[in-house]
Amino acid sequence: MTTFDPSRHPDHPGDSRRHLPGLDGIRGLAILMVMFSHFIVVGGHLKGDNPFERLLKSGYLGVDLFFVLSGFLITGILIDSKQMPGYFRVFYIRRALRIFPLYYGLLAISWLTVVFITPQDKAVLTGVDSMAWFWAYASNIGMAVKGDWLNSPTWVGLGHFWSLAVEEQFYLVWPLLVFLLPVKWLKRLCIVLVLASPLLFYGLTEWMGNRSTYVSTPGRLGVLAVGGWLAITWRERGGWNKVMPKLGPVALVAGVVLLLERSFIPWPLSTYEPTIVLVVSAACVGMAATARWGAAFFESRVLRWLGKYSYGIYVYHHALKPVWARYVWDWLLVPHLGTGWLATICYTIIATTASLSLAWLSWACFEGPILTLKSRFAYRPAAPKAAEIPERAN
Repeated sequence: MTTFDPSRHPDHPGDSRRHLPGLDGIRGLAILMVMFSHFIVVGGHLKGDNPFERLLKSGYLGVDLFFVLSGFLITGILIDSKQMPGYFRVFYIRRALRIFPLYYGLLAISWLTVVFITPQDKAVLTGVDSMAWFWAYASNIGMAVKGDWLNSPTWVGLGHFWSLAVEEQFYLVWPLLVFLLPVKWLKRLCIVLVLASPLLFYGLTEWMGNRSTYVSTPGRLGVLAVGGWLAITWRERGGWNKVMPKLGPVALVAGVVLLLERSFIPWPLSTYEPTIVLVVSAACVGMAATARWGAAFFESRVLRWLGKYSYGIYVYHHALKPVWARYVWDWLLVPHLGTGWLATICYTIIATTASLSLAWLSWACFEGPILTLKSRFAYRPAAPKAAEIPERAN
């Protein structure tokens, strides 16, 4: 039986510029899960604790998929560019071009709604609920200080920005660690963080409570680190041969356990949910990157399309929930369909369609043109030293 050599695989990301279509599918799956979990709760039908309702409320686990994928991609990019000039400068400029315009653009719109539409919001956006947390990419810290979700303006929901804050805080620290540590020590650090994550999560929960731990960067170190470990192993000539055959079985077994935990056996398995989700998410990202296991699913055209616009979908779908709730739910659906399941399903379809359309339009008119600037800040190999340049023959 021929072993799989990742360095010769056509989708091997030894070059950080190489595109892996399956990872777009991971993004698409994750955003579908998160969006569904936010929309399906409208109408208040999921207040029970039966297996069906618990399963429907599981979409929030898509956030862990995003974090594992981020750890995989960012670690890979950093390792591949470690010896190149402008390591820090190029990384941060490219990240800023990707995430800042939409993030700060929406924050600016949020503040304008307060100034011109609902000035009464100023009274509830002060103190611990100050919007300064959002401007500083620290809303998760503000939530930990408050012990609850921060207030948002009436017309723009900003609660989901906690995950973007975690990402940004990860970007501030991880590039330095990758730069300073040899790859073998970085891999060991990833393993330590993964193994320590259950204890860390438990300790943080005892200290700060469930919600504050859920949105904290330390509480997410495990899923970020397992993505980093995957990226390093993927680049090892023999390492991936050992890991790849195990991805499918691990994903299947852990997926079944997670399904049981989220439906029929919530206790005592719920105690181990963060660890189970970490394992499932890591296996899925590994399978998607391998382009063998599950390729037909992760590389499907629909999931890849959703993955391409996932950042915009994530930002807009929740930010405009107050708009969807007011005009789609209260004004359009409830008067004609009532507040039953049919109205909730119609709301989910309409709000999803509107979110996807807005994300596509944002990409075409706003994000896409800005991203063309990334070509000016590409990673380039270091120029050879004078002693390494062969003399030209006379």
